[in-house]
Amino acid sequence: MIFIKNISTLLLFILAISFNQSCSSTTFGQHADSLFLVTDNVEILYNLKSPDQKYFMPYVLEEISGLSFIEPNHILGVDDESGKVFQYDLFQKKIIHSITFHKPGDYEGIEIIDKTIYVLKSDGDLFQFEFGTKKQLVSTKYENDLSSNNDTEGLGYDPHSNQLIIACKENGEIEGKKIDGRAFYMMNIDAMELNKRPAFVIGPNELETFWEKNRDFDYEKNRIKFKPSAIATHPISGHYYILSSVGKMLVIVNKSGEIQATYPISPKVLGQPEGICFSSSGDMFISSEGQGDRGYVLKFKMKQR
Repeated sequence: MIFIKNISTLLLFILAISFNQSCSSTTFGQHADSLFLVTDNVEILYNLKSPDQKYFMPYVLEEISGLSFIEPNHILGVDDESGKVFQYDLFQKKIIHSITFHKPGDYEGIEIIDKTIYVLKSDGDLFQFEFGTKKQLVSTKYENDLSSNNDTEGLGYDPHSNQLIIACKENGEIEGKKIDGRAFYMMNIDAMELNKRPAFVIGPNELETFWEKNRDFDYEKNRIKFKPSAIATHPISGHYYILSSVGKMLVIVNKSGEIQATYPISPKVLGQPEGICFSSSGDMFISSEGQGDRGYVLKFKMKQR
C-alpha cells in the first residue's frame, strides 16, 4: 500500500499517474499511424480512414476475396469457397449476374482482361474462361510450379507487360530455392507460363529499411507483419498496390518492387481486407470478408498532391 504524507504530494502523485496514462493512450493510438509513410515519388493519395462509400454485399458474398473492375460501374467478385464469380452493379447496389466456373474450392484472386476472366486458387492454379451471359460453364485450368505451400492469395494484372501478377501469402519458394520474404511472380498470358524467378520480394527487412531510410522518428516495429492478400496495378501511376490483411497494411511499390509508400489499415474500417481494384479514373475499391456477417466493399476516391 502507498501512503501519501500530505496534500501536495497527493496532487503530484495523481498528476503523474494521469500523465503516464495519457502518454500511454496516445502512444497506443499512434501505433498504426507510425507506419504511414508516403515518399515524394508518390503523387497519388488516399484517405484510408474515411471511405467515400460503402457497399454491403449479399450474404452469398460473405467470403468475398478477389476484386476486378468493369467500366463504368461494375465490379467482379469471387467467392472464397463456391467456385462462382459475381457481377455487382455499384449504381443499383446489387448482383446482376453470376457464373459458376468450377467446383467449390479456395479461390482468392480475380482479374478480367478484355473479355477473359482469370481466377486464382490458393494452390497456384489458374482458371480461365470468357465473360458472358452464361450462368454455368467449363473453365480451362492451368497448373504451374506454385502449390498450396505458397498460399497464393493475390492476383493482379500489369497491362504494360501483359502479365498476371501472383502474390504468395506464405512461403515464396519454388523447387526448393530459398526466398527470404513474400514473393511475387509473373505469368505470361499468351503462353500461360510462370516465370520461376520472382519479379520482386518483400519482407519485414525491406519494410524496416524503407522506414529507417525515409523517416527520423520511431515506428511501431511490432506491427511489421506482411502477408499479401491482394495486388492491383494503379491505372495512372503504374505502381503496384499490395494489401496485407495480416498486419493491416497497404504497401505501394514501383515496377522493381521498391517500396514507395505504406498505409496502415484500421480494423474498424476494414476487418479483413482481401481484394483490391481500381477504376480507370483511379478510384480504389477494397473488399473485406464479413467475418460472420455480410462482406462489403469500400470506395476511396483518388487525390493528388
